[in-house]
Amino acid sequence: MLISREMVLDQDIGLNAALFGGDMMARMDKVAGITSSLVSHNRRFVTLKVSELEFHSPVRAGDIIEFYGAITRQGTTSLTVQLEVKVYAPVSNARRDVTSGSFVMVAVDDNLRPEPILWKQNMLEEASAAAQERLDEKQGTKRRKRA
Repeated sequence: MLISREMVLDQDIGLNAALFGGDMMARMDKVAGITSSLVSHNRRFVTLKVSELEFHSPVRAGDIIEFYGAITRQGTTSLTVQLEVKVYAPVSNARRDVTSGSFVMVAVDDNLRPEPILWKQNMLEEASAAAQERLDEKQGTKRRKRA
């Protein structure tokens, strides 16, 4: 599901005329937290682990980036958010994959101790459906590559 959109500004660009990878990772980390909050009644989440962070294509100044999130694993106190970042071109309505990654988020109380996730049922169902759709797409891609 689409979680957020942002425009990349000149001040966000590094020496290679593209968005710095650490900046993208920080943005994704925030969106992983937002995604976690959208599917639960918990107030705060912390990042436990980031894995499979891949930069597919550079992001330039003026690009509009979209963050898509799906819950791919649900635990008692933690969940895994799969994020896909795309550049959106409003004139052509086209999208291009730029970054993807997996974030393990832990629900914590006011003392930053893990606490059970209080799932929002309708959001959990949507998240599960989105995760299944993503898995189906990946399997279709693998089949096409083998052929």
